[in-house]
Amino acid sequence: MAEVRPVIGMGGMTEIISDKAELAKGAALFDGKQLTNLSRYENRLFADAAGSGATPYKVSLVFGESRSDVKGRCSCMAARSRPFCKHAAALLVAWARAPQAFVTAEAAPAAPAGSGGARKSVKKGKAEAGDLMKAGVAQVSTLVRELGLSGVASLGAERPEQVRALGEALRANGLRRLSARAVELAGLLDAAASRTGTFEAPVYTDLVADMLLTARKVEKHLGGDALEARHVEELIGKTWTKKDRTPVTGLTLVEYAFSSKVTADRFMVRESRFVDLVSGGHYSEKQILPATLKTVAPKKSHAGYVLQGAQGNQYPGFAPHRLDLEEWTGGSPVDRAVLERLVEVALPDVGAVMTAFQEHRKDVFAPDLLPVAVRVETLLASGTRSQFVDGSGRGLFLPVDASLEEPLSSALEDSRLVAVLGDVGLEAALPTLFPTAVVVRTPEGLDLRTLGRSEDAPVSPRRRGRVRVPTAPNALPRSGWAEAARAAGASRAAIALAEVRDELADAFASGLSAVSPRTVEPLVSRLKELGLEKPGALLEALAQRADPAERLDDFIKVYQVLGIALVRLSGAVQVDLAGLEAVPTHPSIHVHRPEEALSPGEAMVRRARGELTRYEAAAHAARYYAGLGSDALMRELYPAWSDGSASAFVARTVAARGEEALVVVRGALNERHSRMVRRTAIRVLGAMGGVQARRELDTLTRGGHDMGLRLFARETLEDVQARETGEKAVAELARRRKDKAVPLMQAALSETTKDARGAAVALLADLGTVAMPVLRQVLHSDPSREVRREAAEALARLGDAEVLDRFVDMVQGRGHDDVEAKHAVYALGMLGDVRGAEALLLAFADGWKPGVVAESMRALGLALLRPALNLAETRPEVLERQALRGLFEAFDPPILAKELLARVVRSLPHVDLLTRAAAYLKVAAVNPAVGKAVAARLMEVPAVAGDRALAKAAKKLL
Repeated sequence: MAEVRPVIGMGGMTEIISDKAELAKGAALFDGKQLTNLSRYENRLFADAAGSGATPYKVSLVFGESRSDVKGRCSCMAARSRPFCKHAAALLVAWARAPQAFVTAEAAPAAPAGSGGARKSVKKGKAEAGDLMKAGVAQVSTLVRELGLSGVASLGAERPEQVRALGEALRANGLRRLSARAVELAGLLDAAASRTGTFEAPVYTDLVADMLLTARKVEKHLGGDALEARHVEELIGKTWTKKDRTPVTGLTLVEYAFSSKVTADRFMVRESRFVDLVSGGHYSEKQILPATLKTVAPKKSHAGYVLQGAQGNQYPGFAPHRLDLEEWTGGSPVDRAVLERLVEVALPDVGAVMTAFQEHRKDVFAPDLLPVAVRVETLLASGTRSQFVDGSGRGLFLPVDASLEEPLSSALEDSRLVAVLGDVGLEAALPTLFPTAVVVRTPEGLDLRTLGRSEDAPVSPRRRGRVRVPTAPNALPRSGWAEAARAAGASRAAIALAEVRDELADAFASGLSAVSPRTVEPLVSRLKELGLEKPGALLEALAQRADPAERLDDFIKVYQVLGIALVRLSGAVQVDLAGLEAVPTHPSIHVHRPEEALSPGEAMVRRARGELTRYEAAAHAARYYAGLGSDALMRELYPAWSDGSASAFVARTVAARGEEALVVVRGALNERHSRMVRRTAIRVLGAMGGVQARRELDTLTRGGHDMGLRLFARETLEDVQARETGEKAVAELARRRKDKAVPLMQAALSETTKDARGAAVALLADLGTVAMPVLRQVLHSDPSREVRREAAEALARLGDAEVLDRFVDMVQGRGHDDVEAKHAVYALGMLGDVRGAEALLLAFADGWKPGVVAESMRALGLALLRPALNLAETRPEVLERQALRGLFEAFDPPILAKELLARVVRSLPHVDLLTRAAAYLKVAAVNPAVGKAVAARLMEVPAVAGDRALAKAAKKLL
């Protein structure tokens, strides 16, 4: 039989426990004297380890025959998901450092839970569980009272970690909601204690209030009061056996969202969200596992399929109701008829959403969010907060979330919004919809497009057994809500009440001593004005109490009552549709009609300053290009033809000129131009139609080395041929393309391995524009960086200008992720969109990977000329770099000279004429002919000729 062996030094310990971080934790526990009752028996070591609860953990090590054959066992929660928890590591450290401290026992102590030797007395187990829950409730009550008295300003650096440890212990003690709230609270306290990040007092007070109310509810339950089954699931959690669940049959389910995330208490949750086409109810299917467990196959998505006749069992709880699906039939694809039915069962308008939400929140312990599907027609994208607007003009706000912008823009391009699916909640006084999918109408029919974001996915470092979890709280934030509410015309009463709650939260965060008569006096007056005399009187009375500790319970009561009143007062805002106009590329996205039209350059500058949304900037660009007229668009290819947001407009406008446009198109197809210019030229041919256009397109399908443009030319030729044949041919072509793409779309969204999803993405890239919507979904939602990168490169090859902003952001954020920025640089060059030129030029000017950036800039061709000269005018110092001056050598001398001479004329009235003239001379010096022309023109300007340095530089070029 094996025996306990000596373990010598760090080498001996790492031979058994390879995770040095876990060993470090164990050493800290041993040094902190957290182990007691050290003993040994035969081939086993035993100890009691202090935990967050009143009962110590039972920990043991079992030695096998080989040197590294040692198994750790512990009654803590962490031991269920890893080979060695920190308590087992501490026991190993104790044996290595102080073997003399172990008493030789005559019999083995009680084994830890899960070791096979646990006692099986059911009654005693239930009693122990109840005691642990009571201890946890008592700890939460103590924590809330301490935080209420101290506030957050005087927190010690160790406090957040103590609260986080309490959260872990609460989970082990069967207090699900309190555990999650405690870990969220620890994240907020981290921000407060370190003075970093954003600390939001209302979020903090919401969490603390919810913890106290939950503790009171569970305390009553432990005292004998029965809990509803849905409250047991929400507050405590339970392993529901099949007999506890409700049988359900006859469901017709469509998945509209799939997510994978690590919860604050370190559990991996993979979830499918469904809507039932029979009842309109919302359901979910979940796989919940310890975050570090790798032995269970991940749950698959059901994206793209209809689960007909689904049946199984429903868990107790709130919507979305969790299902244990047992079987279903069919597996038919989500087609037009299915989506028509989905829209039919959706809530008819925003008013119905608010009614359902207010009913949902009548239960104090209901989740903050309610899943909904609602019919809407417009996304209002002006001002500080966007809104979904229904047909009657009533709106629901979107959250302030920059990561939503790209998925929404991609989903709504060239389509009309029909319905949105997601979760509705209340952000202060703003009814807010957190969207997860939209139903849109395209020329081919209805389509369901998810808005998943890759940030939802867990991030695991290489070391086994450690998973990084979100540190930010999940509670609803307050991001500039008051200004947005007033600007949108929200209820004045709701705004006033929300401001009262926020002021109370600020006082509570400073400690209950700050809830003084002087502080609450104006708040009481405002409550009385709102008709809330009883809460106002209670607030006034509790502030009079001398002992701040006696204010806690009534303060939480007032705060909660005001929250319920706020839900009742809050309503959808009315939007004036008459003052809106649609964004040309996104017919369902509307912005406030601008008083003046800005040029694309001016619009981009204002957008960079945060004065315009991306859609307002696009509307300005569309107005600008529309004002140019077809003559200007025929005469000048830049910047309009190279601007992806204007490409479709240019194609329609130029195609209207008929055959005279062919000469311009043939010139635009020259390879000296960027890919976007050539793509726009192919679009012009597609819009023209006719024999000549078909011949040009046929030639393009067989010539050139750019496979992406050849594919686009073939698609465009097929479109022209089908259009000229008739509507049936158009419909048949769309059907064939969709049928070919559907299996790959489903694989790209639902396969469990990144290799399978990546292979599907690679094949989708060969199908053309029909694959763009699903490739965008993969780009925004796939948990694998490699798959997202594959999708990004595929979209760039296909010429999808809609993803340009994402690549620009990556290049601008190159200091945070060097690898992603490098791939974004390649993608910008491949797109050939003039809007990406500035980001490339600035990276080049900063000396960041000049070889990589230069290669992409060369791919932009003539699209780079004007942005490069703009940079030379605004930052003439960059011309000191030979590499940047060398960029201008690639341009045709006549074109370069023409552009420089035009700029000389435009600069004559400018106060910085001399500075610009110096820049023009440096650029012109790259070519003798250009230098002579520019120098001669500048010497005709008295101010330049009179400047000794400039005159000398000009004469050198003459």
